Amino acid sequence: MLRQNPFCYSFTEAQKHLRKVDKTMASLMRRVGKTAIRSEAELTIYESLVRAIVYQMLSTKSAAAIHSRLLDACDDDVSPARIVELGEGRLREIGFSRAKVASVMDLSQKIRTGAIPADQELTDASDEDLIRCLTDVKGIGLWTVEMLMVFNLGRADVLPATDLGIRKGHMMAYGLEEMLSARELLKAGEIWRPYRTVASWYLWRATDSVRW
Repeated sequence: MLRQNPFCYSFTEAQKHLRKVDKTMASLMRRVGKTAIRSEAELTIYESLVRAIVYQMLSTKSAAAIHSRLLDACDDDVSPARIVELGEGRLREIGFSRAKVASVMDLSQKIRTGAIPADQELTDASDEDLIRCLTDVKGIGLWTVEMLMVFNLGRADVLPATDLGIRKGHMMAYGLEEMLSARELLKAGEIWRPYRTVASWYLWRATDSVRW
């Protein structure tokens, strides 16, 4: 179900805060120009997780093609029952690796058995509880859950510090000679709280929409 307010915060207020606390971020925001985080709130949590699994370790173009074939095979009904019905062979034909087949199958079974609770309970869960619950699924790590929190659940304070695009964007925007480690970026990003999600969005944009 599409939520009336897909984000748990004001994008405008987040921008004001970031401009105030970080001059370099403010400069990046001016370079990027008008932008907004795309919301996946029209998707169920299951659909978002399947999409994130598809996109793991693939170029956007390749992942989009596989995801499109999956939607066609499911008649746009990406649900646990439909995925199980398709089976490993059909998913492999669509383009899933064996590891990703195992991941979506484990996710589907855990949702069907109730090992993973319903969407509303997940939506209401804290970031820590959400991470603890979902990373119990094969192939779902911290990055995948962070993508869910940013784009589907609209959480305000998520910094996916292991994401290569964010690390590269930070290096470019802050004029560094090399990328910070995930641990170093988390430390540097403390200044952006409680709106690290929006800071992350601008760091992503730094790699694809800004001339340096």
